[in-house]
Amino acid sequence: MTDLRYKGLRIIHSLSAARELAKLGENSVFVLKVLDEGYNAPRKRKKGTIEKWLDKGKKTFNVVIVKDYEETYHEEVWVIIHFGKFTKKKKRRFKW
Repeated sequence: MTDLRYKGLRIIHSLSAARELAKLGENSVFVLKVLDEGYNAPRKRKKGTIEKWLDKGKKTFNVVIVKDYEETYHEEVWVIIHFGKFTKKKKRRFKW
């Protein structure tokens, strides 16, 4: 496993996030790309949680990470808790 870091802390993933990554055919390196090149999501999350979005074609990828303490590494880490992909909807304008 590679030693990926974001803002100086190691990145690991939860079991559910690993399943979401596998289902969409992505890996942790792509998650790092979303975190580095993406923009903050328009909604607020609680303190210590970061949500980033990255537009790629018609799809938008989103990553949610939370800061936590990992006993295995004996250090603070970022845990990927969600990875998803969605299509933004256009606002409809009705003509009268």
